Amino acid sequence: METLKAAKRDMSIKAKKLRKSGFVPASVTGREMKESLNISISEKDAEMFMKKNVIGSKAVLDVEGTVYNVLLKSADFDPLKHRFLEMTFQQLVADEKIKSQAEIIFEHEDLAKGFITRTVSEIEYKAYPKDMVDKIVIDLSQYPIGTSLTVADLDLAKNPDVDILTSLEGTVLHVAEHSKDAAEAEEEETEAEPQA
Repeated sequence: METLKAAKRDMSIKAKKLRKSGFVPASVTGREMKESLNISISEKDAEMFMKKNVIGSKAVLDVEGTVYNVLLKSADFDPLKHRFLEMTFQQLVADEKIKSQAEIIFEHEDLAKGFITRTVSEIEYKAYPKDMVDKIVIDLSQYPIGTSLTVADLDLAKNPDVDILTSLEGTVLHVAEHSKDAAEAEEEETEAEPQA
């Protein structure tokens, strides 16, 4: 797990001013915490962290020397200003199931044997920290035309300790035969027309 450094936030400083100073306001909650912990993370560190991680990623949060194992629950991003506005984390406890999500990532798309479709791009689930994943990678080069994978086919769904919240029938991958090239089809139609 990646370590992300943070500092306790001075709540007398408004979030807007904090952002102008180059910091992202954030918070940590958890079953074993008496109250939520308000923190600030440098904008640079937040950006570097988010380049490698997604919502549902586990991390080690170092708050002025106190370490927390956490799950990234949200990261609000302003696409116009190209900056993160706020982040929230949940402390991980070994015997507590936490709701999270895993992003489905397609790999080797250029080697796919057919036309790829899907209806599900991320899986919502509840699990203990040891069973959590933030990404499910599917190698498209491995599946022949006609293959259909549903949420139920994923290893995550087959783990008895994981409660899947997304519909098990949702299509994660379907490989269909490429339709005939439109130009070729048009050419064949032209050739089939009787000469005047």
